[in-house]
Formats: sequence, C-alpha cells, structure tokens
Amino acid sequence: MQIRITSLTEQELPAVHAFNLRIAANAPFFLPEGISHPRPNNSLVEPAISWTHYLAMEGLEVRGGFLLMEQPAVVEGQVRRVCNSQSMLSEGICDRKYGVVSLQMLKYIERNKEYPFMVGMGSMQASLPRLLMGAGWTVRAIPFLFRIQNVRKFLYEMRVFRDSGYRQAAAQAASVTGAGWLGAKLLQWRPMLSNRELRGLTLTPITTWGAWADEIWSQYERHCSFAVLRDRSTLQLLYPLNGDRVRACVVHYGSRPVGWAAWLNTPMQNDKYFGNLHVVTILDCIAPPEYADIVAHLIADHVSESQADLLISNQAHSLWVHAFRRSGFLTASSNYLLATSRKFSAAIQAGGGEERLHLTRGDSDGRIHL
Repeated sequence: MQIRITSLTEQELPAVHAFNLRIAANAPFFLPEGISHPRPNNSLVEPAISWTHYLAMEGLEVRGGFLLMEQPAVVEGQVRRVCNSQSMLSEGICDRKYGVVSLQMLKYIERNKEYPFMVGMGSMQASLPRLLMGAGWTVRAIPFLFRIQNVRKFLYEMRVFRDSGYRQAAAQAASVTGAGWLGAKLLQWRPMLSNRELRGLTLTPITTWGAWADEIWSQYERHCSFAVLRDRSTLQLLYPLNGDRVRACVVHYGSRPVGWAAWLNTPMQNDKYFGNLHVVTILDCIAPPEYADIVAHLIADHVSESQADLLISNQAHSLWVHAFRRSGFLTASSNYLLATSRKFSAAIQAGGGEERLHLTRGDSDGRIHL
C-alpha cells in the first residue's frame, strides 16, 4: 500500500468528504472539510502557534489524517519548536486493510518533527495509546484533581454513580442522610490561610494579557523540564480573553505580579461524565514555587463563588498537584494522557524528569470542548 502524507489543500476536499462518508458509522470525529489558514510560524523571537492539517493519501483517495499544532516550548532549559499532534484518524477504524495507516502517519511525524507529543486520547487501553507505546513512546496519565462544592447535586448528577444500581442507591443514601456532605468535608479539609499569609495579596480579574505575564513566566520556566511557553504572546493565542469563553485573573503581592490563572465556567447539559453539573475547569495557572500554594488557594476560592457545583483541573507538574491538594482538591483516575516520542522523553528526563512537566488541560482542545 503506497501512502503519501500531504498537507490539506482545496484540491483534496472532495476526497476528504468521501472519506468522512465511508467512516461515518464508526468515527469519533471527522476530518475537516474546509481550509483554515495556519498562522505564520517562522521565529522563536516572536513566538507563534500554527495549526496544519495533513492527509494520508493512497492515490487520489484519503485514508487518514491528523492535525499538527506547532509552538515554542521550554525543553531542557532551551526554547525549542515542539509539535502537538492531534485528531489522528484512519480508515482502519472501519476497514482492517487500512490498519497500518495510523502507524505510517506516526512514522511521518517522528521523521519530520524533532519534539512530537500527543495529549488527551482517553484510556490507556484505547487503540492510539497502545499504538504509541508499541512504537516506543512514553504514555502517562496527567493527574485529575477535583473539589466538590455542591455535594448533593454531585451525588445525583455524576454519571459514574449511575453505572450500577448499587452505586446509585449508595449515592442517594449518602445524599439523603448527609453522610456524603460530611465525608466530602472531611476529605476536602484544608488549613485556613491566616491574615498574615493573605496580607498584601490581591486577585484581579483581567480582560487582556499584559507585560506582567512575561515577568511571571520568567520566574517559573526554569522549574520546568518541558512546558509550552506561557509568555504574553502565546497566552493571547492559547487563552484569548476577547469573548465570554475563557476567564482569567492575576494575583499581586503588593504591586508585584506573582501568579495568574485561566478557567472555563460551564453549565453542563446531559454530559456523559458530569450530567447537569455547573463545572469550573481551571485550565492553567503559573506562579513561582514560593507562591504556588497561596495562588492555588486564592484561585480556587475565587472561582468557587461562581455558583459552581464542581471544580476540576488536570495538572502534570508536582508543584501544582501538591498546591491544589493543599487547597482541598482530591484526585481521581485520569483519562487525560500525555505521550512523548523516544527523543522527547529522553529530553524531559534530562531536564529534570516528569515531576517538572508543566502540562494542563489548556494544552489540548480540552479548553474548547469543556
């Protein structure tokens, strides 16, 4: 089977449409049937993010495709171009004859991109994570953290409690008797901040990313073995604040900026995980280590005032896992995975190891689909 990889152009759109029709009964998503114009991506001095769709072609027929998101990142203390591969899809999901197409797309990415990685993907048992592990990539789960604000509604709406009659009955009993409320309070107990610890600290909602973001990033980046840049120019692309979707704030100590956070405020509607809960997703936060605990505490308290039933976040860096745990968050099994190629995995270990990875829900399309 002769497969060639090419970027998507207008010429291939009819073949993409035909591909989507062939896989429609089995597809979790579809390849794009229109052209989006990638941003220019030529300089590390002026960082930019670009998105380019690629197709796996057999003659004139499309057999698969993927999206590459290229962006500047800190790897081993240096700014490098990294490549986030997303939305990989092959005709192999409905015709075993094309089962090798995914591997051929993966090999193309490995040959042409120095630091490729993938995020999301769901269960470790899913086909893509198994393919990646078989190809020598390192796949790990990014910790999932949550804090329950409305215990009764949480017990009623979370779909995990409806998986069996026993779980549903136990959740209802915990809700009615108050045992659920008491248990959540005990599990989520956290020490209160003293007036001395809070003195001089202010949290301010923002509508634009200022030069202060560069100052905070410069204090944080050296503590990361790998992190996509969170300077002002890339934040404007990752978390645009010109609409109602993403919200953000900055924390000051006196006049000095010491941290920021970005989040989504989402009233769910019959979600397969969260039912009809009002969920706040803390997409991302940055602060130097000495301020991480207090920034996490202030941010969690601030977003919890938005009538949220549940606060959630995915955080890879041990600094933020510990900070949110000390802010009353619990951990649960995660379906948000990070996969890195052999070379990329070695660079992460050389730069300080997996505990110093800064990767969050904001590093994928999770900021769109939550």
